[in-house]
Amino acid sequence: MKRLLLLFILLFFVTACMQEESSEETEERVTPVKVDRVENEDFVIERKIAGRAASPDSSPVMPETPGEVATLNISKGDRVEKGETIAVVRPGGNVGDQVELQEIAVRQAEKQLDNARISKEQAQLGVENAEDQVELAKQASQSEASQSAQAAEAAKQQYEQAQQIADETKKLVDEGTIPEALYTQAQNRADQAHAQYQQLQGQKSQSSSAVSQAEAQVDQAQQQLEQAQVAVEQAELQVEQANVQLNQAEEQAANEAITAPVTGEVASLSAEEGDMVTNQQPFATVVSLNPMTISASVTPEQLDLFEKGQELQVDLPALEKEAASVIDYISSVPDDTGLYPVEATVDNAEEDIKPGMMASFLLPENVVEDALIIPTDGLVEQNDETFVYKVEEEKAVRVDVEVIESQSDFSAVSGGITAEDDIITSGQLTLSDGDKVTIMKEESDEAR
Repeated sequence: MKRLLLLFILLFFVTACMQEESSEETEERVTPVKVDRVENEDFVIERKIAGRAASPDSSPVMPETPGEVATLNISKGDRVEKGETIAVVRPGGNVGDQVELQEIAVRQAEKQLDNARISKEQAQLGVENAEDQVELAKQASQSEASQSAQAAEAAKQQYEQAQQIADETKKLVDEGTIPEALYTQAQNRADQAHAQYQQLQGQKSQSSSAVSQAEAQVDQAQQQLEQAQVAVEQAELQVEQANVQLNQAEEQAANEAITAPVTGEVASLSAEEGDMVTNQQPFATVVSLNPMTISASVTPEQLDLFEKGQELQVDLPALEKEAASVIDYISSVPDDTGLYPVEATVDNAEEDIKPGMMASFLLPENVVEDALIIPTDGLVEQNDETFVYKVEEEKAVRVDVEVIESQSDFSAVSGGITAEDDIITSGQLTLSDGDKVTIMKEESDEAR
């Protein structure tokens, strides 16, 4: 009897449980999902080429004159501005003696210049005196010529008068009035007067040769003046050179302020106050941080991806940011590795990009034009089949697709979907075709 009662109670509970399970199965399951919209546009992938950041300008710091570091205003790692005084060097050696020697050289050059100027003045006076002598010789020549002309004219008149008397005496002799001896005497006097007249006509002015000599002396004095002028110019040049050398010696003798050659960071420092430094070996190096250079080595096939002046984005993973760069150098000759160096300039006003940081060029490349683009998370792969679920009337509808190109975030596909379709991107792995779904709103949507 007890066994029948226990069997009846057990049968009652089993029947009740089966009815409860049946009622639960009849209730339709609803799966919460997330969706994203299909876009119709060009599918673009970005190719990355690894590179590294480097400073375009590393400037050595050294004094013009060897000496002792009297003051040092920097430490390794400090940031300096171009033109900022970073150290003061006190010259060593015999620079004081050099200044004294150069001062003596200047005085000697100035003395030579004074002598050259005096010689020029004397040569100028010589020219003036010679010109005066020419004028006097010309005046004397003119006076002598005048006197010679007057004497010749008087001799001519005496000759003509004597000849006239001789002719008249000849007539009287012919008439027998006077003896012939008187005519001979008269003709001899006429011949003497004629000879004297011819002699005065043939005489040259003695002063004409004096004029020529005076003019030759003027030419000689002019040559001496030109030589004196050349000597003055050479002496002036020697004075100028001596003063330049004196200034250089004085600058070397004075304490020299060393300034930063560029704006940047002190990358190396090998001297302290009191140390001796030379003008042959830098004691510090300043590295410019703005702008920075992004360098990469590319294969021959990748050269065509770059063009001088091209603007490219650069990924800086250490800073978790991207920056704009401009390609400014593409080598046409490979380096020792057989690759081609490429360099770009990137602005680094905040100086957060440091030399040596990894950087990648982001090269955009159009792969598929006018493609259907969906989130890659929406793809489902089963049994060598690829499909997605789109939402229609609150149900998941399976649609087979073909993947054309794919990246980690988005993929280009073809198939039975269209732009503006909502593709399930979360929760699809537990779905079957036709399952009822509910779309979960993003927090940003709820906020709106």
